[in-house]
Amino acid sequence: MSLPARTLLVLLLALVAVCSDDKSFVVVLVSSSPPIANVAQLRVTVTSGQLSEQLLYPETPRPATALLQLDATPITFSVSLRTTFKDDVSLEVQPLDAAGVSLGAGISGPQRLNLGQVTYVTVHVAPPCDPMAPAAICQAGQTCALFCDADSRPEMLCYSAGQVNPGDPCTNTTDCALGSECFDFTTPTCPTPAQPVKTCRKFCNSTSDCGAGSFCMTGVSCGQTSTPLHLCSRPCDPTGDATGGCAPGLLCFIYSGEITDCACRDQSRTGAVGISCATDADCQPGLMCVDRGSQKSCQTICQLNSPSCPTGKTCTRLTNPDYQVYGACL
Repeated sequence: MSLPARTLLVLLLALVAVCSDDKSFVVVLVSSSPPIANVAQLRVTVTSGQLSEQLLYPETPRPATALLQLDATPITFSVSLRTTFKDDVSLEVQPLDAAGVSLGAGISGPQRLNLGQVTYVTVHVAPPCDPMAPAAICQAGQTCALFCDADSRPEMLCYSAGQVNPGDPCTNTTDCALGSECFDFTTPTCPTPAQPVKTCRKFCNSTSDCGAGSFCMTGVSCGQTSTPLHLCSRPCDPTGDATGGCAPGLLCFIYSGEITDCACRDQSRTGAVGISCATDADCQPGLMCVDRGSQKSCQTICQLNSPSCPTGKTCTRLTNPDYQVYGACL
């Protein structure tokens, strides 16, 4: 059992009196709804800017006869921080079972650190939620989204849902509508590493979860750690300058099965019309790699039911691969 908050505070004040004025203590109040049973240990990650420190409470897991249950009554404990922690801090708390497997997670918003004193931080922990059925765990008005912790471990957490539709620009996950999350595109050309493009993307289990013209296709990972999550593609127009239907900074490309999706421009996409290519990824936006028998070359993409080609060229249906919607101006 944890110490009562009043007793804990007296002990903390005594510690502060004998330590460096720069050392800070955080009193953490952790609760959960619905309850989480069989908790052997809490993993606490404290983040402040580029600084991060991971702590365990208690330091050794509880024995099987003394496992905790997290519920609406907060468990209270304290952590001491290195003197290098001086700015706002955020806490992530993960209850662990006896084998060290995460049973859920919760994060606090940034909290002003009272340097050399005691800071109180409340963290609400919840079991992993399902982005396709957030109401089973999350509260009304909340969505379920992926959170990657400091060690690239994936956690599914509840966030307040916003109003931004899938495919549209966002700043963070709380901007996105129910069932979607804010993801960023961070390749060197999109448009720069310092300014990644962020859009809301809808979660899916199958293509039937996505809207017309959209497909369940994109996998999601935390760093090098893969997850079972998938995202719906963003229907768009790959013809012309290939910007139709995409957020600023993204371009529309065709993938296997004539799936269109918005993405960053790969650095390999330099081939102009008529330039030799091996795959579509060798051609500039608005072009595809076409096999003309003797060689492959980049050619302008067109829509078969609404052709628009330069003078002297015809929107031609391609049979290798078999295209039904798009063709090439030949």
